[in-house]
Amino acid sequence: MSKNEVTLEHAKTWAKKWQTDNPKHCKAFLMPTIDLIEAFIEMNVLVKQEDGNYSLQDVDSSSVRAYMAIDEKIEEGYGEKLLLVGTKVDCKGIHRDIIEDEKPSGCDDGIVETAVNALTGSGVFDFTSPCPSDCDINSPLFNP
Repeated sequence: MSKNEVTLEHAKTWAKKWQTDNPKHCKAFLMPTIDLIEAFIEMNVLVKQEDGNYSLQDVDSSSVRAYMAIDEKIEEGYGEKLLLVGTKVDCKGIHRDIIEDEKPSGCDDGIVETAVNALTGSGVFDFTSPCPSDCDINSPLFNP
């Protein structure tokens, strides 16, 4: 079992609890791999090498934070969104968002500021394929 993997029984219990307690909310989000890859590139975790291959860097000091959000302009279906941002650990051990307008960390190492300054976009990725619109009804985690 991987470091943060959970058992299927725990996953089923937790998913059923969410879906039972929140019947009018999304059950899940389908995350396109390209969005994850682009987030890792912006975070400087995936770094393109001269030969065209990618290498991994700063894996232990990087994470992804997910924010729940709602687009009220979506009238039919579910306007719920899952916004992902890359993070870097600052000198105080805080996972800081690598996004536009992030406040300075106050750390001498400048890791957060360097990552924010290197952004080519906002640093926020929108995963907009919610379930029930885009579900795997055969999954043991899906509760109708």
